[in-house]
Formats: sequence, structure tokens, C-alpha cells
Amino acid sequence: MISPKITVFMAAYNVSGYIAESISSILNQTFKDFEFIIIDDGSTDDTALIVKKFNDSRISFIQNDGNKGIPFTRNRLLELAKGEYIAILDSDDIAYPERLQLQLDFFSSHPEAALCGGHGKIIDENGIETGTEIIVATDDSINMRMLFGNPFINSSTMFKTEIFRALSGYKNFALAEDFDLFIRISEKHKVRNIDVFLVKYRVHGENITIKRSEEQEKHELEILKNIQENLGISHTENSLSLHKELLTNNLNEGRFLEYFELLFAMKSANLKSKRFDIPKMNQFLFNKWYEILRLKRSNIKALNWYFKKELYSGEYFNFKQFRKMFKSSFRGLIN
Repeated sequence: MISPKITVFMAAYNVSGYIAESISSILNQTFKDFEFIIIDDGSTDDTALIVKKFNDSRISFIQNDGNKGIPFTRNRLLELAKGEYIAILDSDDIAYPERLQLQLDFFSSHPEAALCGGHGKIIDENGIETGTEIIVATDDSINMRMLFGNPFINSSTMFKTEIFRALSGYKNFALAEDFDLFIRISEKHKVRNIDVFLVKYRVHGENITIKRSEEQEKHELEILKNIQENLGISHTENSLSLHKELLTNNLNEGRFLEYFELLFAMKSANLKSKRFDIPKMNQFLFNKWYEILRLKRSNIKALNWYFKKELYSGEYFNFKQFRKMFKSSFRGLIN
């Protein structure tokens, strides 16, 4: 039997109100050569009954023996996936009809890439677009952007099955396992987003990440520890705390110089480890420093901080940025 090109995967838990629409969005894809693995992780509602109503030979429906959690459920792909690529869709989200074809076309023209995603539009619990969009970065700085956040919408991602297996799948980082996997892929391979809308991302009161954010934060700290180690930084409790604040964009105005020191430590570490392209990384870190300064809009020292030689280089000069720093310094003088 010829293996399908793509394995589409959906993990489900108590999503009886949404999963039918999610499944239909995959079955109605313009690209047809896929298998569709749906695993019910011990639902106590009518999720399983709804899945079983679909009569399509591409669907493989599996039920866990009880609620095993997302990492366990997703790692069943290590044995089950037959496709060359794995496409993820969460069981309450909706894929645009050309999603699979667009991503397959991208991989065909970019064989060096191992992972790709795209933009998303927010929908409410009734499937109505809210007008909010999730616009992800589509340039070649995504590997570096992962230092300070997850630049992927999980439901939009597709990655190579052989690389997923080589990395032994997901770690047991519940609610942050996708971020961790994407980072590990990016450490050895090219990762990208394509400049198209691939999914509709549903936001509702039952979203797991909303209900269990404390557990997610715990695992994110472990991920940040690994990031700093791989970059070559001797991490401390304080460096992880600073990094976490940058990751969540929850900054403390009293720690601005500490953020600067962390960015400079990253720059210095990368000069030795060459984890990232050095000129690109240097400019990326300077731009991150500028973003941090912009959050402190009235400060007499803004210009001095902007031009600090440890991160600044004359080739980075941008008149628009300079003008904003000048205004911030001026406001600091009069406030």
C-alpha cells in the first residue's frame, strides 16, 4: 500500500461542540492524499460519537484508555504516522481549504525546511470571526525570534515526520510541548512561516491554555533553561526570570539595565557558540533592545541607552527609531 503524503493529526478532549467543524475542514481540503489520525484522549462528552459519524476511509479514529494528556497523545504519532509530513490541527480550530496544498508547495520549493506554519484569524465559540488576526513572522529571523517567544500557531504547523521521529517527538512539557518541539527542530533545521492565512483559531472559555496557565509557565522556564544552555549562557535563577519576563512581555521598569545585560550576554555567547549567524543575531538583539526601550516611553536616558556600544552599531542607525528615542528623552526631561 502506498503511504499518504501527509498525516493530519488531531487530538481531542471534550470538544463535542467544535470537532465536527474541525474535521470537515480537513476532509474538504483541496489536497486529498492524506491520512487523518484523530485520537480521543478520554473524553466524557459526545466527542467520540460525533467523530464516528464521519464516513471517510482516510480517518483513523483511536481512543486512549483514559485521559493521558497532550504529550502522550501526540507522541502516538511516533508509531502511527505514515505520511512524509505531519500537519497539526487542534480539535476546535478550522483549516482553510488550501492549507495542506500551500504548505506542501512550500516544502517542495524549500526542501531544506523542516517546519512551516502561517497566519491565523481568531474566531469565537460560535465560529464567528472577531476581526483579530494572528500575524506571524515570515522572514528568516524566526530561529532567533524563538529566543523570546513562539512564532508559530500550533494548529497551522506542518513538519517532516522523519525529523519528528529523530527528535523522539514531544517532551512531557504539558501546554508548552509544541514550543519545545519547534525549538528543538530549529536548532538543526530551517523553520519558516508562509505569508498566508492557514487556520481559524478558536478562542473560548474552555481553552486549556487559558485554564492551566501556571503549569505552562513552569514548563516554559525549563525550555528557557535549555535555550540559554544551547546558546552558551551560564544560566542563573535571575537570568531565567529576566528571560521569562521578555518571553511574556511582562517587563519590570526597574530591571531595564538587567534586560540589557541579558541581551549582551546572549550576544557574547553567540560570538563563541555561533549558534546563529553573528551579524544577523547582533542586529536582532539590538532591535529587541529598542523594543524594550519603547515600552518605557518617557525617560531622560533613552538616547544614551539606545546608543550603548555593547549592542549598538552605526550600521543599525534608523532615523525613525532615533526620533522616537529623542522624543522619549525629551518627555523625560519635562516629566
